[in-house]
Amino acid sequence: MLIPLTAAEIPAFTAGCTREHVFGSKALTALRAYGLGDPRARFFVCMKGHEPAASLYLSGGVLVISSDDRADPAPIADLVRRENVTEVDTNWQQCQALQAMLGGTTESSYYMVYRGPAFDEDFPDIQPGELPAVFSILQQSHAYYRTHLHFESWAADLSQRLDRGLTEVYQLMLDGTPVGTGCIASEDDECGVIAAVAVLPEYRHRGLGARISRFLTRRIREKGKTPRLIAGYDAVAELYRQIGFAPCGRWGELYL
Repeated sequence: MLIPLTAAEIPAFTAGCTREHVFGSKALTALRAYGLGDPRARFFVCMKGHEPAASLYLSGGVLVISSDDRADPAPIADLVRRENVTEVDTNWQQCQALQAMLGGTTESSYYMVYRGPAFDEDFPDIQPGELPAVFSILQQSHAYYRTHLHFESWAADLSQRLDRGLTEVYQLMLDGTPVGTGCIASEDDECGVIAAVAVLPEYRHRGLGARISRFLTRRIREKGKTPRLIAGYDAVAELYRQIGFAPCGRWGELYL
């Protein structure tokens, strides 16, 4: 049974967010940022008997799901149709089940978790990010940011999360110029999720992206939490293996 979230179901929603920590922490962080009354975000919980099998977060046509294998894909597919969802982010097994019902195209790679040692390294070249500089780096580095995001809405959403201590954004400086960026995009009690690591194209192949990732890894570990991330594709997963991350399952994105 899939139900819209109310205050009474928040404990169940929170438990559902632990079914898979990367997308789960994203959904939980969104709930903490927006609450239940903000029209920019809607939340649902999928129950199996008296237990939560999935927690869902819908915003801007993107449905994010943290679930286990008990979650029934049929009511989720009905929600996708009803709400004109254009993208679903979930585990690979559920992604495939939803594609069989809805059509569309998919992408997939690895969830990754840090299994390496502590870094004995200083990072004087990395500082809190200034949003115009961070956005400029992202736009120059990834086509997605050029085609999908506008600075005003992106900055307003990120500022709200920063003000509430729900995310951290950093920039890497080289000769006084911001050339790279990365963030701790979401957290739960167990983990912090590394995301949006980017380096200006002319500064790539110098190990700067790995340096940002090592800094974020150390920062999460300083909080007593486990660093996690999703590799954008399998070749990127190999790069993260080199700094101590290990695959721990596959995610899927369904595009409709």
